[in-house]
Amino acid sequence: MSMTSPVFCHVCNEEMILDEDLVHHLVYDHKPRELAKQLVAEWEAEELGEAM
Repeated sequence: MSMTSPVFCHVCNEEMILDEDLVHHLVYDHKPRELAKQLVAEWEAEELGEAM
């Protein structure tokens, strides 16, 4: 039996339950602005070398 690592939402740090899809969670549980802010913050941290 293979074990998989738990999947976490990068926006709210919530662990996805077994039958929940991350994409579905992101689209239906978060506003587009929240997603955009998270993406920009991750990009800035990566490009500018800042810690998140």
